[in-house]
Amino acid sequence: MINRFMEGNVKRLIRYTVIIFLGFIISGCSTSPVCVTSSLTPLQGKTVTGNLGECSGSDTAWSILGIYMIGRPDINRAVQKALDSKKGDTMINVRCYETYSYFLFFSTSTVTVEGDAIKFAEPAVAEEKKGKGK
Repeated sequence: MINRFMEGNVKRLIRYTVIIFLGFIISGCSTSPVCVTSSLTPLQGKTVTGNLGECSGSDTAWSILGIYMIGRPDINRAVQKALDSKKGDTMINVRCYETYSYFLFFSTSTVTVEGDAIKFAEPAVAEEKKGKGK
């Protein structure tokens, strides 16, 4: 009787272990770089008033069975989220990458943008600073 009880528990343990192992095999994740650039906008002729610090933003889209994608990950939305988090005008030292995560019946695609947010001077203030430098 005890032997039959132990045998049932061992079979159940093996069954759960196989299910968990298959779950790990079916799910996965990969990351690939998209871009690296020094600035999102040209800085020539503009006065930078300050570096607001590191910021990050992302945008995600879902896919069902790898066939039907709900939306598309948009790099512009990711940039805007990053800039909104620090109230910056543009970003420097920009790094972008895309991450794909696979699960049993669905997957996600996420675009992430990281960099340093900077603030530009107002045009009147910039002209005033240029005039003092002469």
